[in-house]
Amino acid sequence: MLANPWILVIALSSTIASFAQILLKKSAMEQHGSFLKEYLNIKVIGGYLIMFLGMFMNIYAYSKGVEYKNGPVMESIGNIWVVFLSFVFFGEKITRKKILGNILIIAGIIIFYM
Repeated sequence: MLANPWILVIALSSTIASFAQILLKKSAMEQHGSFLKEYLNIKVIGGYLIMFLGMFMNIYAYSKGVEYKNGPVMESIGNIWVVFLSFVFFGEKITRKKILGNILIIAGIIIFYM
């Protein structure tokens, strides 16, 4: 069992950051009329706002007593989300290597918290 329930907030912030990355990639794949529109559009602004929300969630969780050693472990959940979201939003293939990588991430999290 997790020693501090605020660790789950870090996992949630990692999930939120994954969605922000998807928004930023969607914007990067589009053609924009000008340099300014490339950086000042709803997807980029929304992506960075969501990213900042995740960052502030991390800061709050750490202020509630989450040990620093737990952060990187729970943030690795974002890598799992990116594989899944890339498949859903961009049709990227889920290869054996990606599946193996995700299994190793999950195994690492489980071993860390045993």
